[in-house]
Amino acid sequence: MKPKIIVIISAIFLLLLVLGCKKKSTNSENGCLSKLDFTKITYTNDVGDILMNDPTDWTNDSAWCQEEYNLFNTANLDLTGSDTNKIFTFLFPNPVATSSCLILIGDKICPVQYVIVNRSFQILDTFSIHFLGSGNVHHFIFFSDSLKYKHGEFYRIYYAAHCTRQLFFYKGHGDFQIE
Repeated sequence: MKPKIIVIISAIFLLLLVLGCKKKSTNSENGCLSKLDFTKITYTNDVGDILMNDPTDWTNDSAWCQEEYNLFNTANLDLTGSDTNKIFTFLFPNPVATSSCLILIGDKICPVQYVIVNRSFQILDTFSIHFLGSGNVHHFIFFSDSLKYKHGEFYRIYYAAHCTRQLFFYKGHGDFQIE
């Protein structure tokens, strides 16, 4: 009788152990990255008029996942003379045929980094604009590389502005679609 009880208790313990085991999840599988929606875009025309706005695009995001921060290399940033800046950035036209104009508007010196990712969170392109003060900058981005940018797909541009007092003082994203 005792061996049967030991076998039954062992079987129950083993069953509980197996049911309690879960595959370790990563943020990119089940965390905040899985909750990102690239398909909501701010529609703009060829001259930058906003036709339909996604309120989460082209703003100062309050919180990011660690993976989003990890997109940016801040080790060698030149922050000389930089200060907290009121910036605004957006892309037009959106959806994009082959090229778009990225606008950066600000009022003080600061470096702004940009990273373009696909929905798998693979980095496709990176670039920086060192904003030199009051006014605006037009930066043209060409999306003609069909190996990177596929017709009908959605992508995301992350941006981060930095100054001597605070890295990532202004950070956000904008989603876009290739026509």
